[in-house]
Amino acid sequence: MKKFAFTLAEVLITLTIIGVISAMVLPNMLGHWEKKTLETQTKHFYSMLTLAIQNYMADQHVDDLADTSISCNYNWDNCREAEEEVHNFINRYLKVALKCRDEHDKLTCTQFKCNKYGNKSGLLYKVIDKRSDAYGCFYPDYILAHGYAIRMQPADAYGTASVQFDVNGTGGPNRGGRDLWDVYIYYDGSIDELSPEARANEEYAKNRKEYRFERCKESSYDGSGCFAHFKDNGFKFDY
Repeated sequence: MKKFAFTLAEVLITLTIIGVISAMVLPNMLGHWEKKTLETQTKHFYSMLTLAIQNYMADQHVDDLADTSISCNYNWDNCREAEEEVHNFINRYLKVALKCRDEHDKLTCTQFKCNKYGNKSGLLYKVIDKRSDAYGCFYPDYILAHGYAIRMQPADAYGTASVQFDVNGTGGPNRGGRDLWDVYIYYDGSIDELSPEARANEEYAKNRKEYRFERCKESSYDGSGCFAHFKDNGFKFDY
């Protein structure tokens, strides 16, 4: 009976073919996995922040954030109190793992620091368009459970509270509109980049969203302009 076996040359050719196929397929698989992970993390953070705002408004017995201490009034004379209320809100309604500011408002989460001249010695965030040289730095106030980093400013006379968040902390890709986002909390408790009034005007909302989305891709390191598009797309990346 004859015995069949692979020759060394056949084995090497097979391994070479497998290596070539892996080199072609693996980057796409890793990129797809990274996007799916960031999609899930961003959607989870959005849900978590939405629930926190709803609980806060319920506890305050209001349906308008302007009626709470989390908002500056039109005289701008209570903004310090509003900032304190923001910190109270985060500590009470979100799961804080680490505070990133000391009593002198100095950043203590040193892994987020970057050179003030923009040199790549620190953690820099860049825009989605990798051909662009636009970059910036993100300085969080807190690290939350799941590794989320957050910075929040109170609502003011213009009607919104602003929130920047990174869904994977110092983990890559460190690009606006991928893991770093910039959103607004409106007086009705909604989280978006377009006000309820703007969203009600479909033509304006469409043009404004498209304009901001292009800006996000080309020049916004913090993802400002991407969230409305991302949210309306079912929390899926198509860019």
